[in-house]
Parts: sequence; structure tokens; C-alpha cells
Amino acid sequence: MSDPSKNKESHQNLIDSFRAYLQTVITAEQFEQTARLSALPGSKTPNYCVSLAKLPDNILAVELAKPVWAILQQISETAMDFYRPLHHKAVKDPATQAEFERILLQLDFALALIMRRLPSIVRFRAKSTKCSDLLCEVLVGMTNNGSEAAQLIRRWQKEFDDDPREEDGSVLAESFPDMFAWDTYQRVEALDKLADEFPEHVRTAARQMHGWPMLVHRHTNNRKRFKELAARLGLGTEYPLDASEGARFRPDTPLVQYLDPLICNINYIRSVTEGKKYESVEKERESVGFWWRDVQNEIPGDEVVEALRTVPQLPPLTKATAILWAEKAVVPVIMATDARDWKNCEEPALQRIAKQRGVKSRATFKSRLLAAVSATLRRLARPA
Repeated sequence: MSDPSKNKESHQNLIDSFRAYLQTVITAEQFEQTARLSALPGSKTPNYCVSLAKLPDNILAVELAKPVWAILQQISETAMDFYRPLHHKAVKDPATQAEFERILLQLDFALALIMRRLPSIVRFRAKSTKCSDLLCEVLVGMTNNGSEAAQLIRRWQKEFDDDPREEDGSVLAESFPDMFAWDTYQRVEALDKLADEFPEHVRTAARQMHGWPMLVHRHTNNRKRFKELAARLGLGTEYPLDASEGARFRPDTPLVQYLDPLICNINYIRSVTEGKKYESVEKERESVGFWWRDVQNEIPGDEVVEALRTVPQLPPLTKATAILWAEKAVVPVIMATDARDWKNCEEPALQRIAKQRGVKSRATFKSRLLAAVSATLRRLARPA
């Protein structure tokens, strides 16, 4: 009978030996000696994998991941050390600001170098892996980044646009907007099939949508297919605004396009915070701020948080409660975000109000905004 203590010691020696070998691998990469390392005698990664894979608790996976975690943690924590004072404008000296920016650029470039290798390896393994965790991580990364990808594309085109062009100045294929369009086309085409294959799963998303993505061809329309899917999937039945055939508003007007996602985000805050009790006001603020970051991907200021604290007490949004929503939540959030500098609003819908005759003060702008939002929200909202 084997001695458990000796087995444990043997296993630990194996793990320690593998850790030491990984340190050697890292050092070889740093000093560009990988070829020399391969020529050395002794166990290599495949040999260690054979032995460590026999141990319990995913030892092999954890030991391979730990060095990578350590480096990524160092990059993450160090980046925050330099980003935080810049974000809070705590650094006044221009030379120090420039130094911090240079350091952050190098840290970001380090992440870029890592990302050049990682996605291709992961996607390749995902095609045949038996590991549900890997497949799950890949799927989450591929399916939950549409709007964020669009935001990053806008940043790229504005700040780094160096897309290749023809001699006449026309843009060549494979720009980021071009790739986004092709990706969307392929996803919409695939979604039509998935809706038939997994209707129960797709229905959970369709109920929260006010429209359904479909390919539209020049030579035919898909109205029949749309009606069939809308009925089968319960399209829009859980959407916070009126998504029925009887809705009476134009979805293409600037104020509707502006309010639609904003109302959905505010309603999300209501749904996740309604009825919750907090130890203190500060804990409530932290919770509201956390959930707002979840939908807006930005850190809310104190004014935004205070406006959102009223949301859990609001009744469900209907035509009868639309004015209350506008007064207590929607307009205060707008005034604390996109209309903070109301004279120089970037949103077209808000610019129109700012340019109206007689709008010469913040109070007048807010009054006109409240009137416009209230009227529009009553059209957008569900019947009482």
C-alpha cells in the first residue's frame, strides 16, 4: 500500500519542478533564448503535462494559468496607479501628465502584444474543445460586445484612422466598419436559422426587443416571416416601451432615437434595485453606480447617482406615469450627463432644444426639455 504522505510529497515536488521550469521558459523568452531552451536535456512542457494531468483539482491548468494571471494583474494594477490620478485630474504638472501617458501607452501596448497571440489560439481550441469553460468564455466574448464594438470603431475612425485607400482616395475593404458590417450580416443570417432551431432560447431575448433583425433584399420583403417570428417569439412583450402594432410614434426621429436606449437603461436600474434595502445611503449610491456602469460602461457622477436613486420608487412606465418618469428621472439624468453643458450639446435632439428661440438659460433649457421629453415619452410608453 502506497504511503499518502510520500505521494503528497512526490506530487508537490513535481509541481515545484514544473513551476521552476515555467520560470525558465519565461526567462528564455525575455532573453530570446527559446531555441537554446528547446535543445537542453530534461523534461519539457509536454512531459510535465502527462504527469500533472493525472493529479486532481485541475493542477495542470491552474499552474499554467498562474504566471499569466500574475503578469496581467501587474499590468492592471499598475495601469490604475497611473490612470486614476489622470482621470481625477489630480496631476497638474504637464510633464508628469505626459510621463503618465507614456507609461500607460506602454502598458496598453503590452496588452496589445498579448492579444495578438491569445484570440487566435483560443478560437482554434474552441472549435474542438471538450472544456465547457473555454467554449463559454469564447461565446460570451463573441456575443455580448455589439454596441461596445461600435463605440470602439467610432474611436478608431476618429483618433487612429489609417485605413488603406486607393489612389483616388476611396477606402479599401477590411476597414473596421467594413468588418462590422460583414459580421452583422452573417450574424443576422445565422439568427434566422437559430430562431427556428432554438425558439425557446431566442424568445427570452425577443421579448425584450422592440424590433427584430432581418435581412432585407431588394427583390422581396420579409413581412410574412417577420409577423410569424414576432408572434412565435413574443417580440417586445417585456420591452419597457410600447412595442405593439398599435404603437403611435416614429422610431426615426432624433428625440425618440435618443430616449429609447436611455429609458431602457433607466428601467434596467429600476428592475435590479426595486425593493432592495441598503445598510446606508452610501451603500445605495454604490449599488446604483455599479448597475449604471453595467449598462453605460462609464463611471456616473454624483448628480447622476442622485437622479437614479429616485428610480426604484417609480411606478412602472405607462402613458399615465410618463410625466412622473420625465420629471423625476429622465430629465435629471439628461441634465447631469449629455446636457451638463447645455449650450454645447452633441446630441442632435438636445441641440434642437438648445437652439430654440428664447432658450437663454439652463432653467429655460430644462423646462423646454421636460416638455419635449414628457410629450414624447407619453407616445413611447405602453397604455396604462
